[in-house]
Amino acid sequence: MLNDCNYDKTLLIAKLSKIILFLKKHAEEDALKDNHVLCDKLYSELAEDLEKYVEKLRLAIEGLSKEGKFN
Repeated sequence: MLNDCNYDKTLLIAKLSKIILFLKKHAEEDALKDNHVLCDKLYSELAEDLEKYVEKLRLAIEGLSKEGKFN
């Protein structure tokens, strides 16, 4: 069983990944379809920012795992 902090990291990665997928597969396409260029740019930037945080969380988990502290 994961401790609360490690569980939270794992859960955040899963939930943020779903949001990123939604932004890329639906929100950006819908904005372009409706000719909302600024919305498309906003969604794209948001997805990029969230990807950076997912990577930080992944690296934190990786580091804890290497130290034997991911439990």
